[in-house]
Amino acid sequence: MMRVDDRRTISFAGPCPRGAGAAAVRARRVERQVRQGLRTPLLLVSMICCLPANQLWANDEPDTAAAARHFEKTIRPILVTRCLKCHGDRKQEGGLRLDSRAAVLRGGESGPAIIPGKAAGSLLLAAIQYRDLEMPPDNRLSDKQVREFERWIAGGAVWPQSSDTLRRSSSPLTEADRSWWAFLPLRDVPVPGAGDVNGRSHPIDGFIDAALRREGLAAGPLADKTTLVRRLYFDLIGVPPTPEETDAFVNDASPQAWKSLIDRLLDDPRYGEHWARFWLDLVRFSESDGWNQDAFRPHIWRYRDYVVRSFNQDKPYDEFVRQQLAGDEMDRSRPENLEAAGFLRLGVYEYNQRDARGHWNDIMNEMTDVVADVFLGMGVACARCHDHKFDPILQSDYFQLRAFFEPVVWRDDLHAASVAEREAHARQHAEWLQATSGVRAEIDRLLEPYHARKWKSTVGKFPLDIQACFHKTEAQRTSWEHQMAYLVGRQFQEEGGGPLKSLSKQDQQKHAELLKQLAGFDDRKAPPLPRVMTVTDFGGRIAPTRIPQGETAVEVEPAFPAVLAVGGSSSPDIRPVDRSSGRRTALANWIGHSDNALTMRVIVNRIWQAHFGRGLVATPNDFGRKGQRPTHPELLDWLTTRFVEGGLTFKRLHRLMLTSAAWRRSVQHPRQDAYRVLDPGDVFLWRSSIRRLRAEQIRDAMLSVSGELSNKVGGPSVSAKNPRRALYVKSFRNTPDAMMYAFDVAKGLKSVAGRNNTTTPTQALLMINGDYVLDRARALAKRLESGDRPLPDALRYGFRLAWGRLPDEMEWQRSLEFVTAGDPAPEQLHERLVDFCHVLLNSNEFLYLD
Repeated sequence: MMRVDDRRTISFAGPCPRGAGAAAVRARRVERQVRQGLRTPLLLVSMICCLPANQLWANDEPDTAAAARHFEKTIRPILVTRCLKCHGDRKQEGGLRLDSRAAVLRGGESGPAIIPGKAAGSLLLAAIQYRDLEMPPDNRLSDKQVREFERWIAGGAVWPQSSDTLRRSSSPLTEADRSWWAFLPLRDVPVPGAGDVNGRSHPIDGFIDAALRREGLAAGPLADKTTLVRRLYFDLIGVPPTPEETDAFVNDASPQAWKSLIDRLLDDPRYGEHWARFWLDLVRFSESDGWNQDAFRPHIWRYRDYVVRSFNQDKPYDEFVRQQLAGDEMDRSRPENLEAAGFLRLGVYEYNQRDARGHWNDIMNEMTDVVADVFLGMGVACARCHDHKFDPILQSDYFQLRAFFEPVVWRDDLHAASVAEREAHARQHAEWLQATSGVRAEIDRLLEPYHARKWKSTVGKFPLDIQACFHKTEAQRTSWEHQMAYLVGRQFQEEGGGPLKSLSKQDQQKHAELLKQLAGFDDRKAPPLPRVMTVTDFGGRIAPTRIPQGETAVEVEPAFPAVLAVGGSSSPDIRPVDRSSGRRTALANWIGHSDNALTMRVIVNRIWQAHFGRGLVATPNDFGRKGQRPTHPELLDWLTTRFVEGGLTFKRLHRLMLTSAAWRRSVQHPRQDAYRVLDPGDVFLWRSSIRRLRAEQIRDAMLSVSGELSNKVGGPSVSAKNPRRALYVKSFRNTPDAMMYAFDVAKGLKSVAGRNNTTTPTQALLMINGDYVLDRARALAKRLESGDRPLPDALRYGFRLAWGRLPDEMEWQRSLEFVTAGDPAPEQLHERLVDFCHVLLNSNEFLYLD
């Protein structure tokens, strides 16, 4: 069995990471640091490890994960919302502060507020129990909250270091908060001067080379044209070039050959299909409903196709944002606006959830969280319960952001059709209704008692206050009450069988006869309009958005996070539109505005990450203090400024990045062993990085080289057995396609800015023994046999299809000997050719990009 000897050796062992020498490099670094005295002596490490846990921490008790979670979930919110007004940074009644552990232990005029481990002897507990003092004086804590404090103190009063000093929601933001690099206005920085010995003139390379010089590094050579064309095809359209396409580029001596190839691929419909997947990962696209149940969403594919079209049309980013957040508040005569608003339908829905109040609260929270993740590049979920521990995001910020979505209603009764199509349908449908009024009335009379019983049964499963929402008329409801009624009504529709399963035998027969009569009018029935999963705003009274604070709640209006306020004001310009509040349009306009430096940096960094494998900010969904700072901040701002000046379109940004020498560099560098020590993560781009194909690329590449891949664009999703691109394979949250799941496909449960890249035995087993890969190998063998090429030429063509290049002499000789050894009979020759193709598809050369 052959194994991986170097990057050009066929492997039967399945995919494995190349560059394994990195471990040896790290080992040498550790050894050198130890010799230089930079590591803690081994004896000292042993002594520290033997100390009791409570001697390793500043706190008296170990800061366990469970205790930390208890503090964050239960204690911290109460301290912030009920205590800091009188005992915080601005006011300290009785000399007491309660915003840090040190302050609590120090106490005030009466002594320490708590004694860790001794709840009964702690003044703070006595005060909240109203035994001596009475805290809080306005409204005492609930018995449950008091018990949580008692538990906290008895357990050692653990105060996580990450929550060092608590912030009160009314506390003003500091200058340090506002001056965080990601929040500052864009700087149009000059491109660093020339001086590069290689004479590079591309502006991106000016920034990259300047950083390399500062680090004592030098850029490596460019990759050869054969390598570059394969890299570019996978980067822009997600499938490999044909041998003929490779030859056309390699043999093109024009100075504009590279730019022309980029333009041609950007105009290819497959560009939108490939780049849509990057966006669908971010917005957690899936075609199934819930956490545990994979009910299929038969119409959400229209949102997927909208994303594909948007990339192919090079839609400006501000319009892209506006359509997804508020398409229903735009021109409804354009079906794609309702399709785009399907973004707000991608969250989890549990078909049998009786806690409608909690269920909708989860839906709204998740809607808020994903908008922050995708567009702001910052997680804000921590601020649901308290001010963010690390970033200047207040709890009020969270609920003011959520308030933009307060009136949202999920809609399943709208159609992706033009005004003319809807009007024509309405006319024909009216004629059908008139012609069938008699038989339909009989059906209604027959089913009415069954429907009534079923409605009573369904509604009765919900709490009484939710039932009250359902029984109100739409005009009587608030937006929240209408949302509750929607959840009740949807369960009626989705419970298996509905009222029809309880029909008596006699009524079943009568119902069948009536349906047969109704079918006699089918020739006059209007064809159904295409359905769309989308949203609109509730047209009546909007329920208030409240910040839950113990037994009280504070109402808030929609507003942008205070730290991101432009001109000192976080108040949005909300202008109601026909049948809608206009709240989400105001949010979308703010997010997509070119003056919003944070959101512009976030999307430019995402495009860079997709091209280079790593963002200039390596934490693309965290531009806050827990994320990493940009490795090339001037370059990020320069690129973002160009993005804004270019009309917020992606294709211009692609061209800018792909024409740089930084993107076209070889993975090989003459000094790579030394440079790996200085820059083990290739952060400074002195060479290109080897990357494994994504799950969809692996699947699509197999179909492409075997000649089976369908070029059909758009439409309903298909099973994994269909030879269409992976983008169109039905995606289920809990039961994804086995092979793509093994190769780390996103599951659609959360926003994924960068996929995991694992190497597991399952991958090797699926590649070696899986039916899917074996079937592709058989199809590829059939393709090689179908031409008029002699066997040697057919083998060479197989290499070019799968690897993008001709084999070297050793690869060629081994392959030819394997296939032809012993003068095999035709059937045996065919089986060997299948094995040969199977080897090609299992090789690192197929699975990885240089």
